[in-house]
Amino acid sequence: MVTCEVEARELSDAIAARELDVYVQPQIDVATGQVVAVEGLCRWTHPTRGPIPPAEFVALAEATGTIHELGLFALRECCRIGRSWQERGVKLAVAVNVSPLQLETDLFFDELERQLTESQLPPADLIVEVTEAERIDDYAVVAGRLDIIRKWGVTVSIDDFGSGHSSIERAVAVRAQEIKVDRSLLARGDWAAVADAVTVAHGSGMRVVAEGVETQEQLAEVKNAGCDRAQGYYIARPSPPDVFEDWLHSFVR
Repeated sequence: MVTCEVEARELSDAIAARELDVYVQPQIDVATGQVVAVEGLCRWTHPTRGPIPPAEFVALAEATGTIHELGLFALRECCRIGRSWQERGVKLAVAVNVSPLQLETDLFFDELERQLTESQLPPADLIVEVTEAERIDDYAVVAGRLDIIRKWGVTVSIDDFGSGHSSIERAVAVRAQEIKVDRSLLARGDWAAVADAVTVAHGSGMRVVAEGVETQEQLAEVKNAGCDRAQGYYIARPSPPDVFEDWLHSFVR
């Protein structure tokens, strides 16, 4: 328990000292092959332990309440990055991960409104990816809160679809506009499940993003299944925004 408290304090201090970075990973339009969006992903390099796996420090953040600090840091950075690109003619939507724990507080909504105002990032170019859907206890309450975001013009996405804790019913319950098919479905080649998800999602008016595309064959399969967008190592690994920009200028699909 002491170790956990120390690590949580270290994470909090690292956030305050701006020792974390936000890397970006592109999403392409499957039909055209064009890059249309990026997902912002937090990275933490500890001064003595080296890189800390995101799954590890995000779980720590959720368990200790530091998720609010981490989430606000990610939101601010994603809005800043998106606006910076737009000022230089790079128009891409930016997705940021949001825990349901953040949605329980007014702080997140106040900060989201502030960041949209201060950064001047068009709301239509921001995607809020709701993670860990199994932790949503009251979907009616969450749907009501997400309605606020939608009214501002921000897109609501449900992450990790098909990993065992997300479902179309849940996505519909919170009135999501997008689902992200979990990489586990692609890894095991369950293309029938992917195609079924696409059919139901499209029938409910939702866009479908396939995560974890690591091979040309997988990209062909998600295209055949009808996914709208794709993301994964085959397209590009997460990288610092400036490295991504260099990659984007030379990207040809």
